Amino acid sequence: MSEALRFELLGPQRAWYAGRPLDLGPAKQRAVLAVLLLAAGRPVPTGQIVEAVWPDEAPVNGLNVVQKHVAGLRRVLEPDRSPRTPARVLTLTDAGYLLRVPPEAVDAARFERGVRRARAAQAAGRTAEALAEVSAALELWQGEPFTGFGGAYFETARHRLVELRAVALETRTELELADGRHGELVGRLVELVAEFPVRERLRHQLMLALHRSGRQAEALAAYREYAGLLRDEYGIEPGGALQDLHRRILRADPDLLAGARPERAGAGERWAGDPEPIPAAPEAPAQ
Repeated sequence: MSEALRFELLGPQRAWYAGRPLDLGPAKQRAVLAVLLLAAGRPVPTGQIVEAVWPDEAPVNGLNVVQKHVAGLRRVLEPDRSPRTPARVLTLTDAGYLLRVPPEAVDAARFERGVRRARAAQAAGRTAEALAEVSAALELWQGEPFTGFGGAYFETARHRLVELRAVALETRTELELADGRHGELVGRLVELVAEFPVRERLRHQLMLALHRSGRQAEALAAYREYAGLLRDEYGIEPGGALQDLHRRILRADPDLLAGARPERAGAGERWAGDPEPIPAAPEAPAQ
């Protein structure tokens, strides 16, 4: 049964059963499903669902309201089940409600797995495999997740996925720069810098792509723009890796040309704006 289900969280929340789109019901019922999907394969206590879905003011009869939404989801997720037959996909255990679907049924889980595989392949020097993995992962992204869902739980989950997408975009760009695709990357990087203005690694990649495309003046202008933004908004200077790239562009360092070693921060150095290493999925709020 669960193998016939497919869910999308990376953009508008959608679901299919055996290829047929499902009506997931009202907003709170969809939010309950989202909490269960983020913990697919792990039980979630009812009280934690209440706190995640009603963060500001829980209903007086919150446990009964969750039970009502779970009943609605059971009808949606097992449309062919007889009312007298026990549910198999969404069950109640001693530890809470458990959504029994494989990780590959949820696009967010496939996205995270693909990014992790890409980064592992890149670290091992399997660049073609890494590029294929990260490109396939990014194709799953259809828009910002959990729009319309408020509260700390969904904000944390949303932020984590957006950060992971930024890591994936940077990883793909680094691989494509190493493959000599700098000319075709400039336009995309300009758009990404506008979307993520303080991610220093993207600024580094934009400057490098411009320099390798013979557009040194624009590369230097991109540095000045970013340095001005940091000073005006945060009172800080660009990180050491970006300052070093700026100096090397000024002196026309031949090692920056395509085909040279990949340009990246030194061992142990972090890019300004980078997230922490990919964090685990957020737990539902404690009771």
